[in-house]
Amino acid sequence: MDFIKKHKLTTFIIFVYIVIIGFLFFIYNMFIGSNGMPVYGDRLDGIDEVEITDEQYEKIVTELNNEPTVVSVSDPTLNGKILNVIITVGDNVELENAKLLSEKVKNVLTEEQNNFFDIEIFITKNYNCVLEATGKIDEEGNFTDKVIVKFSNDLSKNSDINNYGMSNTESVEYNNRQEYEIDEDGTYVIYGFTQDKTGETKCSIRITKKSSDETATEETIKSVTNTSFPIIGYKRKQTNDFSWTKDR
Repeated sequence: MDFIKKHKLTTFIIFVYIVIIGFLFFIYNMFIGSNGMPVYGDRLDGIDEVEITDEQYEKIVTELNNEPTVVSVSDPTLNGKILNVIITVGDNVELENAKLLSEKVKNVLTEEQNNFFDIEIFITKNYNCVLEATGKIDEEGNFTDKVIVKFSNDLSKNSDINNYGMSNTESVEYNNRQEYEIDEDGTYVIYGFTQDKTGETKCSIRITKKSSDETATEETIKSVTNTSFPIIGYKRKQTNDFSWTKDR
């Protein structure tokens, strides 16, 4: 302790030096690590011989965007030996038709690339035709006061939507309406209509309004969406078929 007291500056400099060395060692292990070996070790040996070209990446996007069921496609990414593609399909697209999009990705790659890379495809829906009703609801699920029914998203700001509307009948009506107000007691079915490049979609929500002075809390309920989505398809190298799941 006497040495430290007599050599405070020297002790401080040594301490700072140790901290800097420790910090640099931490940074080295984070970014270099494994004694300077690449992050993927030798697992990527041979990747240069089957490299996916920029033209192929562009073709994957183009081929998918040309499909009538597709709304948008993200730029494909390669993580190690896994090719990842994210696709958004229309509200009206059925599950089996969405799965067929995986073949478009596989067909752009050569046989050698399909044998070298795994492919993961994430397919989701950008639900546009979703209605929500907001108001005070009693314990039986009845609205007790004014009810506001509207689209969950502002469709006027959605460039993917060509037409939209709302009505209290099933007849398709693209009136650019996004909100419906219910004041009178009764049971109602309110319909929403949207149209994008994939086609037309209809959604609906059922409302029962029964005026009451009893205490009720304000809540929001939504129309039903397709619980089958999103889905994830995974094809392992040297195989032909995708396996599908809802979880990563």
